[in-house]
Amino acid sequence: MGYCNNIDELIGNTPLLKLNRLDIPNNNRIFAKLEFRNPAGGVKDRVAKFMIEMAEKRGKLKPGSTIIEATAGNTGLGIALSAKSKGYDVVMVVPEKFSIEKQTLMKALGAKVINTPKDEGIEGANKKVATLLEIIPDSICLSQFDNPDNPKSHYESTAREIDEALDGNIDYFVCGAGSGGTFSGVMAYFREKIPAAKGVLCDPMGSIIGGGEAGSYDIEGIGNHFVPKIMRLDFIDEVIKVKNENAYEGMRILCRREGVLAGVSSGASLWACLELAKKIGNANIVTIFPDGLEKYLSKDIVDFD
Repeated sequence: MGYCNNIDELIGNTPLLKLNRLDIPNNNRIFAKLEFRNPAGGVKDRVAKFMIEMAEKRGKLKPGSTIIEATAGNTGLGIALSAKSKGYDVVMVVPEKFSIEKQTLMKALGAKVINTPKDEGIEGANKKVATLLEIIPDSICLSQFDNPDNPKSHYESTAREIDEALDGNIDYFVCGAGSGGTFSGVMAYFREKIPAAKGVLCDPMGSIIGGGEAGSYDIEGIGNHFVPKIMRLDFIDEVIKVKNENAYEGMRILCRREGVLAGVSSGASLWACLELAKKIGNANIVTIFPDGLEKYLSKDIVDFD
């Protein structure tokens, strides 16, 4: 068939790009999964579609239901995309600090967006969700931070796509973690199918997922001040801490050297890959580019002049 009948059919099977224009040390190779090629522009499209389908199968989502979720933005976009096509109402609770572009796009897809104070972070947004669930009839939270369907979506799709593209020749998987779904799901698959592949967590300085003290940081989508229930810490072989300026430089390098218009967490992942490449040799390094640059333009975080 030469066409799709639903936007959800375009989710997944994103390109895997070998970065050929960078100065990668020690004869290493970096491959990036371009998740911003999903319909709503992010890796969370996969998660949202899968969690909604599983909730429907279990009878938790029914016609007339309202989905309420705390999000930094990309999960909200993915949920709004899949939920609206199925006729569900959507309420997204977003801390004020996160990108206005993501919030505008959620509204464009029909979601209602409620903001919570910046200094309360995702924890504050989760508390607001709990309150809304008590007052909005027939409402449900998909609970991306606790829901095992989150990592399972990546086990079933993202990891398999990477494995097939590289014929299993994967030495290191470098990935950030916000909910922990991508890292945990992909590494669960690799532990079973490619046990020699090592998991490297790209973690913002100020996030506690990879250890260290909690602090402020501006890298959206990865890191947290708590360890989500679904995060598999036992899959972490190494942690590379990333500063804001490292992520911004990674974004700039991707734009200017590779022509890849990737977002801030993608810049962080690239920087972590390059740091890893200094310590190893002749290896295939795979990473995830979760979303695109266009979601962060108003933040003016990278000087392109």
